Amino acid sequence: MENRNNLPNILIVDDEIGPRESLRMILKPNYNIFTVENGNAAIQMIQQVPMDVVTLDLKMPGISGIDTLKEIRMIDPDIMIIIITGYGTLKSAIEAIRYGVFDYIPKPFNVPEIISIIDKSVQRRKLNLKIKEVVSKFFDPASLKDIILTSDFPIQNGIKGIINNKWNGEGFSDNQNFLKFAKVLAYTLEEKDPYASGHSERVCYYSDFIAKRLSIPPKDRSEIQVAAYLHDIGKIGISNRFINKKGTLTPIDWAIIKQHTKKSIELLVPLNLSSNILSYIQYHHERFDGTGYPEGLAGDQIPIGARIIAISDAYDSMTSNHPYRNPLSHGEAKNELLNCAGKQFDPNLVSVFLDVLNEMEEVFLVRDHLKTPSISY
Repeated sequence: MENRNNLPNILIVDDEIGPRESLRMILKPNYNIFTVENGNAAIQMIQQVPMDVVTLDLKMPGISGIDTLKEIRMIDPDIMIIIITGYGTLKSAIEAIRYGVFDYIPKPFNVPEIISIIDKSVQRRKLNLKIKEVVSKFFDPASLKDIILTSDFPIQNGIKGIINNKWNGEGFSDNQNFLKFAKVLAYTLEEKDPYASGHSERVCYYSDFIAKRLSIPPKDRSEIQVAAYLHDIGKIGISNRFINKKGTLTPIDWAIIKQHTKKSIELLVPLNLSSNILSYIQYHHERFDGTGYPEGLAGDQIPIGARIIAISDAYDSMTSNHPYRNPLSHGEAKNELLNCAGKQFDPNLVSVFLDVLNEMEEVFLVRDHLKTPSISY
């Protein structure tokens, strides 16, 4: 008899028997499937059986899908929740997304798509839990060492060299060692997405050039570097279906993507990072004209590190390959920064960054010229 004890647990919550049974039959070969007809039954089930993923309808008799979602989050904040509904409005979707859904799928669903989304949600949950475990044990080097040595998780190799460093209540006594830790966390996230590979490192590289040009003190520079490496860590809780979507993003798509700054802060709070680092991460999608997110800050209200990372992040994104578009040339990306100066970006920082880029290009041109072999006649 097949042993299914090690299979992930999936809970299907839907008052309609057709979609509920269809989903159960589709997923049964690879998962332990539980089904319930309403929100109250879902809450009771989750209190009795640990779940990895919950698929949740929004419109059900009795307790609503939104209220069910809130209760589930209180019981287990790490359960991956996928909304599957035929009655969702933009308002209800946005409200559900505020509570951290992984994906949002309209009925009738596409079978290959739903299988793929469930598979990815299970993998993301494993990764999310492992990162949380490492973060939570970070104050206890002995416990952290046990996790690393007994895990095949890719974060292990990068942390082995820093597990014995002391935390002084505000940060590492050696900031460079915490920067190594930030690098490993960023690498762990990006290795799951080939389009993001190296992104955080390049954002850190550009950001530090701007910080040096502004003569920002070394301690503050190191905080910007750490924030640059971790600025996208919250995307671990968001489906790549939205992050790498081709074509126009819907309001629901945007609402899900915008949650990644909030998720970043929730994930990093246990590390007791400095308020500067957290603010740089939280506000790096604010816009200079006040139309950004999450709080609509404008101008100098946006922390300097966040304004620097915003420019570096945008430039690297524009010049990198994505599923939804080809990269811009460096010249096109620089023109776009100029066009958005004063609107999306701090115009003074744009000017500084473009000066840095131009100088870097001149250095590369000279270097390449010197490498060119001379021709004798």
